[in-house]
Amino acid sequence: MHKPTETSHEGGMESVLVRQQPIKLKAFAGPDLFGYVAEPEVRTQSGVLILPTIFGVNAFAKGYAETLAHAGLTTAVWDLNSGLPLTEDYQECIKRARTLTDQSADGMIARWLDALRGDFGLSHLGALGFCIGGRFALLQAARDRTLAACAVAYPSIESPRLANQERDAVSLASTITCPVLMLRPGHDHVTNTDTYAGLTEALLKRDAPTVIQYYPTAEHGFMHRKVPDANVAAAKLASPQLIAFLKTCLGG
Repeated sequence: MHKPTETSHEGGMESVLVRQQPIKLKAFAGPDLFGYVAEPEVRTQSGVLILPTIFGVNAFAKGYAETLAHAGLTTAVWDLNSGLPLTEDYQECIKRARTLTDQSADGMIARWLDALRGDFGLSHLGALGFCIGGRFALLQAARDRTLAACAVAYPSIESPRLANQERDAVSLASTITCPVLMLRPGHDHVTNTDTYAGLTEALLKRDAPTVIQYYPTAEHGFMHRKVPDANVAAAKLASPQLIAFLKTCLGG
């Protein structure tokens, strides 16, 4: 039995595509699910699971969930830190992330997808990943062929793989059967040029549609980093297209 806290909410982050719908917000603090859900008050069958950055369920992740909910998509944010207090300490976030294995992440992500299908009654689901969550989104889309969309922003794919990373996200990307959207910055200190080249090749081998947007002056994290100005400009262009991609693929 999941025990959410619930409030009614109107307004929030601006939806650039449709008139904002009233939404409800729920926070999940275990024991089975840790995270946050924003859902339209009008029932929908379409939803998204956000796999966030190393900073977890912070204001950016919650805000993006609310934006998608205002656009008609029930959206959950997975808390990859399983209820640990939020922190903006980069080194602490890195330390936490490196305790998370691909296998353990699989289980937590699967529980959220099961809940979205069962508890929320959703039949059309997509994954949206930022940073480390982008890597997890690719892995999930490769193993779960029921997903109808996969969107990744600056996926953190380090080379060589870290000790806690059992799976090769680049090679597995070629097995994804749903449409994929990738947002790639020109300046990425985590994922190198060769890795992006390999990922692009893997995605383009598929029969499913692939959309790649390249922002040459933007940085890793540009969707949630307000400086330099190139990040803001890239996010302003990327976000409405990202929302449109998810809504089109999921029928929201």
